[in-house]
Amino acid sequence: MGFSTSGATAIIFVGVLVAAGIAYPVFQTAYEERTTAIENHDDRALEMRNTAIEIASTSYDANGNGNFTMDVNNTGSTVLSVSETDLLLDGVYQESYETSVNGTADRELWQPGETLTVTVSTERPNRVKIVTEHGIAATEVL
Repeated sequence: MGFSTSGATAIIFVGVLVAAGIAYPVFQTAYEERTTAIENHDDRALEMRNTAIEIASTSYDANGNGNFTMDVNNTGSTVLSVSETDLLLDGVYQESYETSVNGTADRELWQPGETLTVTVSTERPNRVKIVTEHGIAATEVL
């Protein structure tokens, strides 16, 4: 065996070490991101299982100002965001409506056991649907 064979072996060995040094951080980062994604998915799934809402009452004031009012109870164990709760009347997304939690208008969080009151100025709807940030919905046909 001459120097050329030993030199080629050394060059290949150094190349393998450099390739492994480059590949390891990439695989480590991919593994960490995958682990984080799985944990986030599990957290979202747990929040969905613990989220429950129930429409307590609905009313329409046809004689007054034409306001539709709905009370929704948070019957689950998850704290919900008022700003991320969506309202649909007759299948149409409502962009602006007034909300209050247990009578307080400036609340952003909707705790378990509390009641969210939604008031919107509209014509009398036939169907109402409210959807939480976790995709849990309650529908009522009026």
